[in-house]
Amino acid sequence: MLSPIFNLVLVFLKQIETDDHTALVSKPRNKGGNGDLASAGFNIINSIIGSGIIGLPYSMKEAGFPLGVLLLFGVAYITDYSIILLIKGGNLSSTNTYQELVRKTYGFLGYLVLSTLQFLYPFIAMISYNIITGDTLTKVFLRIPGEHICSEVQISVCMNCLISLGRL
Repeated sequence: MLSPIFNLVLVFLKQIETDDHTALVSKPRNKGGNGDLASAGFNIINSIIGSGIIGLPYSMKEAGFPLGVLLLFGVAYITDYSIILLIKGGNLSSTNTYQELVRKTYGFLGYLVLSTLQFLYPFIAMISYNIITGDTLTKVFLRIPGEHICSEVQISVCMNCLISLGRL
């Protein structure tokens, strides 16, 4: 008789071995989306721009305007070229997703590395956003007249957690 935990581990390992199109639950995944092309385009643009737009004025100030614009166009060209290479690689390997392309190119170990990095990148970004929010809220609360609400560290931590939960 196998333990329930061992059975769960076996089921999990079988799911890892499947490709990305296999549903993790018994209900099959809906292949078609219900959004229009404009919504998808704005979603992609929002994902690409992200918080990097916040650092753009500082980088322009540090590099100078002419060199900053030149660097901006250079990075845009490199990004465009890399996307074209990814699309061509996907077409050559007959894959539809980045994960499938990595799995076919680098094998299962590459797929695991990619999955780990795709988890860690947003996780670390979330931590940095929380730190920035906590630092900013502390300065805002110190300017409120009367009792200093920031005298307690617990208040700052709780406010930071509440704002982070609001982003979900």
